[in-house]
Amino acid sequence: MKRRRHVGARGAVVVGTLAITLAAALPGGAASGSTSAVPRTMVGCWSRHVPALPVGTSAGVWLMKITPAGQLVAYTPGTKSCGAYSDFTATVSVAGSRLTIGSVPICATKGVYTWKAAARRLTLHATSDKSCSPRMLLFTGVWTKT
Repeated sequence: MKRRRHVGARGAVVVGTLAITLAAALPGGAASGSTSAVPRTMVGCWSRHVPALPVGTSAGVWLMKITPAGQLVAYTPGTKSCGAYSDFTATVSVAGSRLTIGSVPICATKGVYTWKAAARRLTLHATSDKSCSPRMLLFTGVWTKT
């Protein structure tokens, strides 16, 4: 005689938990979070004239490359292309109109900015990056796609 095994409420909780965990782990799953991939309009090489920074960098045209995978690569004034030797890298993540720039060599905290891309321009405004004025001075403003 075969015995039927009764799963009961405990088994249902385990199965339900497993389903939620799998949904969160899969791309586009139900619990995929609010942070998305970097929008295509933000990806590319950008340039902007930046005033002298309080860390000793003179005024000039900085380059910034943003990749689809969420990497920001910064190039000091005098650099001719985004393929050259970089000054530093950071991570970026986007949630709607909010851009978060990860730590940089002179700032261990993250900075939060609003962003808007139109035509060949990327505009960044600091919303919470007061603890790192060099990063705020570097990134706040209008960048032009190169």
